[in-house]
Amino acid sequence: MATYYNITLNANIPHGSDILNKPCKVVFSYPNGSFSLPYSGTVFAWPTANTVRISSPVLNIDAAWVGANGGTLTIQTGGGLAYRITNFARM
Repeated sequence: MATYYNITLNANIPHGSDILNKPCKVVFSYPNGSFSLPYSGTVFAWPTANTVRISSPVLNIDAAWVGANGGTLTIQTGGGLAYRITNFARM
């Protein structure tokens, strides 16, 4: 069963980017400098210029989880777009 998240990014996604219904991966960084394994999901909405909504069958992390903010979201659009996460909220 998929879980849904809003992810706010540190920069706007360029207008015209082809990101909807695309696979993505979320990697979280921690205060000690380590990183999580990549969690896979799909971008299914793009409500604002710097916010995406993803669904993931495996990503099951509460917004309060240490490291949720400050990680990286990579969207595979051919070349790939990578942004730092500034807010991460389970819907």
